Formats: sequence, C-alpha cells, structure tokens
Amino acid sequence: MTHQEIYAVLYTESAGHDRDRLDPARRASFDKAVDILARDPYTELSRPIGAGEQDREIRLTSQIVAEYVVSRGRLLLVVLRIFDDADILLPEG
Repeated sequence: MTHQEIYAVLYTESAGHDRDRLDPARRASFDKAVDILARDPYTELSRPIGAGEQDREIRLTSQIVAEYVVSRGRLLLVVLRIFDDADILLPEG
C-alpha cells in the first residue's frame, strides 16, 4: 500500500467562524468533505482561481463552496460560501 500525503487543514478566522456556525448535520457533511479534500486538494472537481494552480475553489457539499490555497503540505480554507434554501428570493418551480 502506498503512502498518501494528507494535507494539514487550516482556516482563516472568517472561514473558521462560518464552519463553527453550521448546524450538526451540515457540519458532519462539511467535515467529511474536508477530510476527502485534504487527501486530494487538486481533485478534478476543484478548479484553479487566479493565476496559479494553488488558489482553488470547490463545491464541498450541495450548499457549501470553499475557496482555498494549497501550499507546502497545508490546505488553507480562506472563504466559505454557505447557501440555505431559506434565503432564496425566487424559488424554482
């Protein structure tokens, strides 16, 4: 079995605050997605933002988008955008 590097996950103050405000069910899904991302921060489901490959964005769950930076074995979650069906101006359907 080959060794797979797991990136250390860090949060900006803002992203950590948003993470801590998640309800328990959404937090569990978020944590699971972050664990997966820490094993492969360059997954094909993510996309680079900006000029380099290390600044990235990914949709972690159906309601959470993350912007993050990959550098020297670390994954820094910079911004979390959390969507909630309760804040939709015009629901579909």
